[in-house]
Amino acid sequence: LHTKMDASLVLFLLAGTTTARWADSKQSNALNSFLQTQKHSSKLKLTRHRARMLETTNSTRWSMPTIKILEPVEDLLVAGIEKLRKHGRKGDITYLKDYEGMLFTTEIEIGSPPKTFTVVPDTGSSNLWVMADGCPDCEEPNCLADSEISGPDCKPVLSESFPCHNLYNRVESTTAVRINTSLGAHETFSIQYGSGDTSGVLTKDTVKMGNYVIENQAFGEAQRGQTFSRMPFDGICGLAFQSLAVRHTKPVFDNILDAQDFLQLPSKPDEASSYAADARYSCFSFFLSNDECKAQSHLHLGNFDRDCYAKDENLHFVPLSSKTYWAFTVKSITVENTEGDATEEKIPEKQSVQQQDKVQEGETLLKKAEEVFTKLRKIYPNMLPPKHVSPEVFKTARNKSSMSLCKGCTAIADSGTSLIAGPSGIIGKFHEKLGIGQDGFVECEAELPDVNVVLENEHGVDRTFTLTKKDYILRLDAGKGTERCVSGFMRMDMEDFWIFGDVFMRKFYSVFDYGNARVGFATANSDGC
Repeated sequence: LHTKMDASLVLFLLAGTTTARWADSKQSNALNSFLQTQKHSSKLKLTRHRARMLETTNSTRWSMPTIKILEPVEDLLVAGIEKLRKHGRKGDITYLKDYEGMLFTTEIEIGSPPKTFTVVPDTGSSNLWVMADGCPDCEEPNCLADSEISGPDCKPVLSESFPCHNLYNRVESTTAVRINTSLGAHETFSIQYGSGDTSGVLTKDTVKMGNYVIENQAFGEAQRGQTFSRMPFDGICGLAFQSLAVRHTKPVFDNILDAQDFLQLPSKPDEASSYAADARYSCFSFFLSNDECKAQSHLHLGNFDRDCYAKDENLHFVPLSSKTYWAFTVKSITVENTEGDATEEKIPEKQSVQQQDKVQEGETLLKKAEEVFTKLRKIYPNMLPPKHVSPEVFKTARNKSSMSLCKGCTAIADSGTSLIAGPSGIIGKFHEKLGIGQDGFVECEAELPDVNVVLENEHGVDRTFTLTKKDYILRLDAGKGTERCVSGFMRMDMEDFWIFGDVFMRKFYSVFDYGNARVGFATANSDGC
């Protein structure tokens, strides 16, 4: 084989179509996906071998019919194959399905024989659960298979039709074990999310995520699921810490670490000679794409990908302030070219008439926020709201700075929240200053300033992470070729607490370093990885 490609790869190019066969079948689907994304920009020519060597520099030679690959596809194909060789061997890359940037899902397997379930990989919770067989409200009448309501794989579309769900049946699995209470009753669970709650019973079974198999993984069989019945997933896979888990069940990633020989990520992996791109470390990372047809969103278990963020940046690791959520301290959030203080003062126990009016105003803002979210859900039915976070989880000082939005506030990186969420009053004043309506909508052509988030790393060095209008203003298809624009910031009922959801994580590649209790960010590569 006269080429830079693996000798195990054999390509068959047929009239008008491209197919791939690989000796290692685990990677064939990924290669096909790569080729599919390039088919419109590539020129392919099938020629017949005449028992002589072709002298052209761009020819690929076999002893069978020869494929002549003309630029630019050869470089693209080789780059794609080398990418698969780099990561595909160990199955550490789990590809995500993107629902217009509002929701990302992946697939796991549960049981023996294994059954596939679609779940949200959620860094804002810690429990694994899937809908159970017999759940009375998990399925919508006249539901449709996902293939019937989605667009092309690289560009899923939302629909008013509701997907059918895969339901877990304990009886069908030979490795299922009930988790019982001390009295012999089936242990129950109940979890509250921002979008609603679910409850059911706890069970242990074999779970496979990516290429990792976990025996006796504890998870929830959801027996109540009306909140999620219209969503395109069967459950949620929590990736936060065990201390946050309901019933203190061990999260999936914790069990993966226990069963595998993972290394601890070096303090500065971009610079460390000891770091190896093909090793397994006690971390995972998210790349959330802006263009799925160009580069697919993925979750990387056990490492990160240097190609996924800007070449002139190193990862900026921020130490965790709490090993519950992936929580850290934000040094400041400011808005360029604006003045004033958008922060709120803490209300004393004994309130004056003016202070009571302020409380009522806050309640009105929250009610308005709920109305805005309801309206957005009609446009984006798969939007995930911010979590309900207990104030007892964090101990932070009241913000009294003169900065625009916050100084020394707490934030979490949450792949299970669609937008960026902040204190209701602060977001309300932020929107007002920028001319964004109370409902969050704004003129698409409006000139809006950058929002700067300053994070201090574990070595005391600051870095500014800038969100431009393009990053935090969402364009909605209003039909008939028109668009409406809405803010990617939303209100929530918490003081000094922010949730950096998918709007933030799409702009900044995110590495969740479990072993070193920190989270790292760098500007995501707009060209994909």
